[in-house]
Amino acid sequence: MRFGILGDAKIAREKLVPALRRAGCDIVHLGRRDELASVSDDIWQGVKTGSYEDVLADPKVEAVYIPLPNHLHVPWSVRAMEAGKAVLCEKPMALSSEEISELERASAQNGCYIYEAFMVRHHPQWDWLIELDIGANYHLSSQFSYPPQPEGNIRNIAAWGGGPVWDIGCYCVLAGLRIFGKTPKLLSATVRAEQHLDVEQSATALLEFGNGRTASISVSSGASLSQLVRVVGTDGWAQLDVPFNPPAVTTARWAHVSAGKDSLLGPGQTVTFEPCDHYQLMVEAFVKAVREGKAPDFSDSRTLTEILTEIITYRN
Repeated sequence: MRFGILGDAKIAREKLVPALRRAGCDIVHLGRRDELASVSDDIWQGVKTGSYEDVLADPKVEAVYIPLPNHLHVPWSVRAMEAGKAVLCEKPMALSSEEISELERASAQNGCYIYEAFMVRHHPQWDWLIELDIGANYHLSSQFSYPPQPEGNIRNIAAWGGGPVWDIGCYCVLAGLRIFGKTPKLLSATVRAEQHLDVEQSATALLEFGNGRTASISVSSGASLSQLVRVVGTDGWAQLDVPFNPPAVTTARWAHVSAGKDSLLGPGQTVTFEPCDHYQLMVEAFVKAVREGKAPDFSDSRTLTEILTEIITYRN
């Protein structure tokens, strides 16, 4: 599949371009805000450059990857679909339920596939966690944090969809959706504002997935780089050591009641997963869906958008 990319973003250069090429795709056009500026990174050598509009008008481009700031995801996704392109859009795909509806309409009217680029969906560790027998899952803990970013960083601009809730909270909520497979209800949330910026510094929330099943999530842009997902069931527990940005070879741990008390209260058994690139697996699944004419599914995107909005605006 031939891709155009809107924006010379770090994630595009470091993750998606290599993944696209390993998946057998061609990158034929790069769109930039300043299309006349020189491209310094060798990864773009041989790629045609121009404006965002040039990419969408290029008949060679079959699909567009959009790694732009969050507030630009919807307008450029809509324009890409109106140009007849399939869309692989970075998360969060939208910042409101109304924007999700706008994307749904554009997809239906133009017959174009669109996918929210959650690469974590495609890592084998999540299938392992979902299929593991530790009894009935009843609680999930999900934590994700990173250190403060410079004031000019797009993560620190609320109007652009900045702040850790939109940036990384989406991963933590998605973990609950994957484990429980139900639409959650927000029970409570605490949001701490960033002292010198107009975004939150941290947030914690408790979600309920029915029948007493809960998920606690914690995100911060003012703490050490850290991430963890742990699931407790009636017969044991399981943990993904690096759930969201795993290295090529990553590990998980688990324990079952059949192994006794010491196992349950100890470090558990370690599972090591085969090397993989979940970005490449995502691209391959995206290409397959487009080729097969698969209809896009907006259900998780809508749920995530609604829950994250509730967390940010929660008042006791």
